[in-house]
Amino acid sequence: MVMGWQHEVLLVGDTDFITQQWIQHAFPRDHVVIAEREGTVGGNDHLRIVNMSGANTLAETLTAYEFDRIVFFSENLTPRSDRDGDLGALRRLLHAIRNRQTQMLMVSGPESEFIYPENADVHDTSKSLMSRASEELCLYYAHTYHLEAKIIRCPYLYAPERNGATAYFGRLFEQASAGSISFREREQQQTCFLCADDLAELIYRMFDDWTAESEVFHVPNVFNFTYGDLADVISAAFPGLSVTFGEGRPQSYPADDHALRLRYGWSPRYSLKQDLPLVLQRWKEARAREQSEKHPIWDFLRNHSKPWIAFEICVTFILEELLRTAVQGDSQLGTVDLRLFFVVIVGTMYGMNAGVFAAALACAGMALSYASNGASFAPLFYDTSNWLAFVVYFVAGAVCGYVQMRNRENLRFMRDENSLLRERLAFLRDLYHDVLDDRRMLRGQIIGRRDSFGKMYAMTRELDEVLPRKLYHAAIRIMQDTLGGDSFGIYRIDNGGRFARLVAASPQAESLFSKSVLLENYANIVTALDHGGLWVNRNLEQNLPMYAAGVHADGKLAVVIVLAKAQPDQMNLYFQNLFTIMCGLVQSAMVRAFDYENVARQTMLVPGTEFLNTQAFLPKVLAANELKYAHMSNHLLLRVEGAWQDDGSRLRGALRQTDEAGVLQDGNVYVLMNQVSEHELPIINGRLTQAGLHAKLVSVHEEDSLLAEASEQVAAESQADETPRSDAAPNDSASHEGGTA
Repeated sequence: MVMGWQHEVLLVGDTDFITQQWIQHAFPRDHVVIAEREGTVGGNDHLRIVNMSGANTLAETLTAYEFDRIVFFSENLTPRSDRDGDLGALRRLLHAIRNRQTQMLMVSGPESEFIYPENADVHDTSKSLMSRASEELCLYYAHTYHLEAKIIRCPYLYAPERNGATAYFGRLFEQASAGSISFREREQQQTCFLCADDLAELIYRMFDDWTAESEVFHVPNVFNFTYGDLADVISAAFPGLSVTFGEGRPQSYPADDHALRLRYGWSPRYSLKQDLPLVLQRWKEARAREQSEKHPIWDFLRNHSKPWIAFEICVTFILEELLRTAVQGDSQLGTVDLRLFFVVIVGTMYGMNAGVFAAALACAGMALSYASNGASFAPLFYDTSNWLAFVVYFVAGAVCGYVQMRNRENLRFMRDENSLLRERLAFLRDLYHDVLDDRRMLRGQIIGRRDSFGKMYAMTRELDEVLPRKLYHAAIRIMQDTLGGDSFGIYRIDNGGRFARLVAASPQAESLFSKSVLLENYANIVTALDHGGLWVNRNLEQNLPMYAAGVHADGKLAVVIVLAKAQPDQMNLYFQNLFTIMCGLVQSAMVRAFDYENVARQTMLVPGTEFLNTQAFLPKVLAANELKYAHMSNHLLLRVEGAWQDDGSRLRGALRQTDEAGVLQDGNVYVLMNQVSEHELPIINGRLTQAGLHAKLVSVHEEDSLLAEASEQVAAESQADETPRSDAAPNDSASHEGGTA
């Protein structure tokens, strides 16, 4: 896949240790979705949690997001985990992605790696069998449906910054706070833990260097830390702690096979011995927050609601009996059955069970009132007409309670339905936002694609330059960004048409190009450029560039653009067409720059000489400096003595076509030698000496100071709207010439 592309990533399984920091470490540029699980963190711009418990939801999520990468964390990454196995969830996931181009990474626990040296007959346990079955299931789908799957067998995970990931340690700390802890392992048994941050780094490197074949990797346990050492650290935090160890079978973890270090340059960095105090501190902070949020009275009332309701009913019944006794002699209130009113109120408020209980209390109160008036219970029981009041109480309590219970159930059903609708709405809203994000990303990719119209427009603007040397620099940079190569070179053909001089090359690739080329040695390339404008090294001939394109000016070959090396995927028709288009854009810009230079050449010279004035010569030197610092070209700046004795014809005859002679602000004549290094200086001095001239090399520091001073002076003259330098140069030259004479 393309580097820099934002991938859709799904994290599923035992994701309790996932935090935003972990996501930024493992998937810094990707869009991450986590399958919902109890204890997971909340979502944000780069991390979103969805409910994938149902088969339909799983299919919808996989269809909506089209995950490029899936990481499955096994349940046995937490020691002594009480969660069920993950074979069913893993099978559903693999079955859903079986025909998709998805990179699948399974992180398994250490159960399948443990060895029991004291009992050679024992090779497997129930957990190791389930762990190995999960791995074999993943490999089966990889081989059968051509999934790109890899498996990491690693120690148990812990996360110092997140207490939820240290459930095993949380249980130990809870026991320690109670005064005693008990380990099933022996005291000298080695612990087997890996920091989640180390796992994040490993996952990042594996996806960064992903290959299609299925592989199984072993994460080493490199730190010497026993359960006895673990007990010592916990005992230091809980004084007076009682620690006991078990007599379980000793188990060993395989030694490091160095495969991950050699393949990905990765090895564990964080030790549990160093991180355990931080894990303990995070646990204490989380427990302190929980204790501060507790309210004993309200917690007692929430946990003992039924006894509290019974107490309220009894108190209300007593108040009702007292009120009935108080109004017994009143002619108006005496006609109101307060017991029936009490039953209706209780049944309506608390439901059918409470209504029946209130009815029983009302019946007991009525029976006691009969007994207090001297009546016998026998007539009350045998006379069925007396049963009517008792029946009314129970029917009223049951009916009111039933109505209240039915309304409560309807309300609960509506709340559950609304909750499901809200979850569904939140899921759809997340999908909508993801679609918008993908739309923005795709729009940016379309606009910013290297060969898009927007990019072509930007390149055209950047090639709008009239100075050829600056144009060389821009052309190399644009072609590297657009075509993806790093071995471009530009040659300028001399007036005689015999030699091609290197004027610019890609950084760090200048050694691939000859600084001067005799064209008759490359007659086949020149012929192809004269006829078709493009030459391709289809026969893969040695010492020849892979691509070459010509720039013609006034009907003659003026510039040759070459690509020395090409990748195998660049030897196709698409790349040839793209290379031709790019060279066409560069040709239009170069022809325009050459025409401008030819037309304006006379206005750039010091009158009566062949030397460029300061305003014309300074930009050329600055452009050469820019190419030099961009590692695209080399040059030397020489100060020539005795050049004013004639019109500069002797100096011009001793220079190449690609060299320039001009005047800077100090009045001296300088020569800009392109694509020349200091070891060639004796040859240049010999040629100038034959012409009766003497040249001195300008050092890099002196050149920078000279150019900075000249640039400031030209800028000041331009801002002050003074006479252009080209008009003042003749006077300076004449005075200098007279002084020299």
